[in-house]
Amino acid sequence: MKGTTKLKLFVVMAMAASIFLVSGPVAAHHGTNLYDMTKTTTLKGAITKFEWGNPHNQIYFDVTDDKGTVSHWNAETEPPAVMSERGWTRKALNPGDQVTVYLNAAKNGARVAYR
Repeated sequence: MKGTTKLKLFVVMAMAASIFLVSGPVAAHHGTNLYDMTKTTTLKGAITKFEWGNPHNQIYFDVTDDKGTVSHWNAETEPPAVMSERGWTRKALNPGDQVTVYLNAAKNGARVAYR
């Protein structure tokens, strides 16, 4: 192989590797298009689990209606860095804590939300 051909091959491979490394985080992140951002819902329930981690924290909680039926919910929050700036910590919510959650529920009716 000539020197220029090797250099071209190296440049192409380096570019491909760079695109691959950058595309993972970009593809993993998503917007709020899955949620009804025009309507805020208020739910009261009990924390079952709180996961502090990237790219978003997850709040799991159970809501009991007037008939005693329990529904399990999962709300995605801002990233830990943003939540830390607002005073949150990884120990802010614990199983059994009673909470009022203001959220934007999924458009498809699933019990997942953004908050």
